[in-house]
Amino acid sequence: MSPFIAFSSTEVFTTFPTTPVSFISINSHSIQIGNSFIIGASTFSLLLAACSNIDATGQEESSPNTSEVNRDSDYDTQFDESDSVEIELSEESVSITEAGTYVISGTLEDGAIVIDASDEDEIRLVLNGCSITSSVSAAIYVKNAGKVSITTAEGSVNYLTNESIFEADGDTNVDGVIFSKDDLTLNGEGTLVINSEDNGIVAKDELVITGGVYEIYSAGDAIQANDLISINGGTFTISSGDDAVHCDADLIIDGGSFNISECVEGLEGNTVTVNGGEITLTASDDGINAAGESDAGMQADASCRIEINGGTVNITSYGDGIDSNGDLIVNGGYITISGPENSGNGSLDYAGSGTITGGTLIAAGMSGMEMNMTSASQGSILLSTGNQTSGTSITVTDSSGSEILSFTPSTSYSCVLISSPELELGETYTVTAGTSSQEITLNE
Repeated sequence: MSPFIAFSSTEVFTTFPTTPVSFISINSHSIQIGNSFIIGASTFSLLLAACSNIDATGQEESSPNTSEVNRDSDYDTQFDESDSVEIELSEESVSITEAGTYVISGTLEDGAIVIDASDEDEIRLVLNGCSITSSVSAAIYVKNAGKVSITTAEGSVNYLTNESIFEADGDTNVDGVIFSKDDLTLNGEGTLVINSEDNGIVAKDELVITGGVYEIYSAGDAIQANDLISINGGTFTISSGDDAVHCDADLIIDGGSFNISECVEGLEGNTVTVNGGEITLTASDDGINAAGESDAGMQADASCRIEINGGTVNITSYGDGIDSNGDLIVNGGYITISGPENSGNGSLDYAGSGTITGGTLIAAGMSGMEMNMTSASQGSILLSTGNQTSGTSITVTDSSGSEILSFTPSTSYSCVLISSPELELGETYTVTAGTSSQEITLNE
C-alpha cells in the first residue's frame, strides 16, 4: 500500500506500508500545514498528494482480460449470394430450422423470425433493409441452434421493434427484441435500429459484437447477456431505462464507439474490462459497476473487478462514477468522471483495493465519499476545491506555466482526483479550479 498523507485544518495524519516503499514529502514552500488556503472567496485545501514508486517485485502485474471466444467467423461480414436463401418479408412470420445463410429484406408489421434448429446448426441472418415489428414477443427469436450470427449488410438500415408487451414462451421469459437462448454474434457494415418496451438485445449464453452501427432505445437493458459480452467494434447510440450494457459474468470491451445518453447504470458485470474503445455515458446511478450476486455485505467480493487498460472513458454519473464490489485496476486509458453531485456517493468506490499503474484519471465530484487509489506508481493528487459549479474547468500546469492536463466537469463538484504519468517526482504543479489555484510539489 502506498503512503497516505492527509491534511486538515488542525492535524496531519500519516500511515506507512509494512514493506519498504518510497514516499512523498511536501515542499514547505508550497504547503502550509495547519490552515486551509483562502483564495478569493473560496477555500482550496489539499487533502492528499501522493506519488509512490512501486517495487515491481512486490506487485503482481495484471494482464488485460481479453476475450478468447472470438473466431474468424465473428468478424466475417461477407456472404455468397448464390449460396444463400433470400427472404422477402410480407405478412407472415418466418421459421428457420436448418443451417445456412438467410438474407432478409422487406417489412413484417406484426410477427417474428424464429430460429429453431439443431444444436450443431450454424445460422447467419443478413439484414438487408428489413423492418420487423412484434406486438407480443421478440422480432428475432433464437430458440435453438449451434450458433447464430446477425449481419447488417453494407449500406442497409434495418428496424427491429417491440411495440407493446413480451409474452412468455412456455418456461422461457422472452424479454428482448433480439432474444437468443444460444451463442450470438452481431457484426456488419450497416445500421440496426432497435426499439423495445423491455430489453433490446438479450443472449442467454455468450454475446460477441465485432462491428455495425446500432441505435438502441429500450425501457430495460439495451444489451444483456448471461455468460459473456465481448465487444470488439461497432458504433452504439443508446438510451436505456435500465443498464446500457449488462452481463451477469464478464463484460469485455476491446473496441467500439459508445454514446450512452441515458441509463441507470452504464456498464455492469461481475467483472468489467475495458481494453479500448471510446465510451461516453451519462448514468442516473453508477457509470461502471462490478457487482457479484453473492451477499458480501460491506466486505469485498473477490470475484468482482473493474480493470481499465486502454481506451477513452468519459463518465457523467449521479451515483458512483466507477463502483467495484471488489478491486479497481487502472493500467492505461484516459478516464474522466463528472459526479456525483451528492455526498452519499463517490467518483470512485471500491471495496477491495484500488491500483493505478498507468493512464490518466481525472475525477471531479462532491466530497464526503471521496477515495484515492491505495496503490499508485505515478502521481495521484486528491484536492478539495471548494464548491464549484458545472462547467468550471480544472487545469494542471507545470513550473513553466505549460498546461499538461485539463478537464471541464459537466456536474458541480467540491473535490478532484488527478492521476497521470505526466505528474513527475520532484516537479511543481499548479492546480486551478475556477479562480482558485494552488502549487503542489511532488518529492520523494
